[in-house]
Amino acid sequence: MCRETTALALETRVVVFAHRREVHKTTNTARLVPLALSNAEVRVVGRDEDRRAYEQHAAPHSCALVLYPTPDSRPLTRELALAGPVTLLVPDGNWRQAFKIANKEQALARLPHVHLPDGPPSSYALRTHPEPRYLATFEAIARALGILEGEAVQRALEEVLARKVERTLWTRKRPPSSAVHAPGA
Repeated sequence: MCRETTALALETRVVVFAHRREVHKTTNTARLVPLALSNAEVRVVGRDEDRRAYEQHAAPHSCALVLYPTPDSRPLTRELALAGPVTLLVPDGNWRQAFKIANKEQALARLPHVHLPDGPPSSYALRTHPEPRYLATFEAIARALGILEGEAVQRALEEVLARKVERTLWTRKRPPSSAVHAPGA
């Protein structure tokens, strides 16, 4: 995938806080972020000493928004990016881990939270959630950047995710016995 993916150079900066227990799973989508976006990074978190990472990216002078739905979050709109480049801070992990990152870490909890407007259900086939509006991290980032940067960006990122899903599913399939050759055959 690395050779086939060109990182997009966008105004919006994306920082993903990936929980350490989640980041190495084959179904984790956060690892696609620095591959697909030049102005992005993934910070592995989940230990007390990782709190410095939150403080570093949550500076009060920047336009930092936490992409995570809360009762007080507001819908993400293009207008939020008009005042200057946005830094989108995105918690990544299972829903419990992501909730803790977004709401329990003081540096992030005090920042404005935004959520995506209602949209189509998740198309992410590697994991499913009983609630179809829950999205994979990369899928949520693609939709958010579609709002902030334009639909072409969203489509390009969704293509990257589709390739990841396709290739991951391919690796899980057992080849037909006719495709397996005995050594020396």
